[in-house]
Amino acid sequence: MRYICNCYKDSFFDKKYSYWEDRKITNDEMDVINFISNSKKLKLKSILHIGIGNSYFCKKIDNNCNITGITISSKEIDKAKGLNLSNYNVFLCDKYSIDFKSLIKTKKFDLIIDTNLKSYSCCQKSFDFMMKNLIGSMNNDGMLITSINGMKWFKKLKPKLSFSFKKLFYFKLKEINGNELNILTINELKKLSRIYKLRISFDDKLCYLKK
Repeated sequence: MRYICNCYKDSFFDKKYSYWEDRKITNDEMDVINFISNSKKLKLKSILHIGIGNSYFCKKIDNNCNITGITISSKEIDKAKGLNLSNYNVFLCDKYSIDFKSLIKTKKFDLIIDTNLKSYSCCQKSFDFMMKNLIGSMNNDGMLITSINGMKWFKKLKPKLSFSFKKLFYFKLKEINGNELNILTINELKKLSRIYKLRISFDDKLCYLKK
């Protein structure tokens, strides 16, 4: 992966790392699914899902909608591809990287979902770069959804050799304490909405940025 900053980064791409492929879907993602299911006015043809986890989200969305998913976990990629869904394309990529910009530069999305926008950023420069790329890939009437809980989350991922009786020895990504500067405040989101001329709204669980 290539980056615009010089921060040290653990390499997640040289081993088959396990992360969320066998875990339950988070409450934050269920909130997004419920929002989409209850929003009859939404006409979605293309979705970008960042952090695909166990791919439950894709299975719950209308199969007439094309979904692009990214993750840094090879095992999550294997789980997603094993579903054999024709409308679901997944990529091993870090959203903060230059490679992510290259991946999405020719794509436009009606909806972008990332429940942890800033949580795993190495620095402000990388976060700002990622946000510029995300917003640039939104359709004219596009929307970006993130989680209120995810805005408060500031962890980082560390590769670790682990053991279980089911998998024996395997590599996984473990969450450890991160940088409190990765807490995404409402004021920072409002500032971004002004910079990119987006409409911003909230409910008790989700935040919406709309073009």
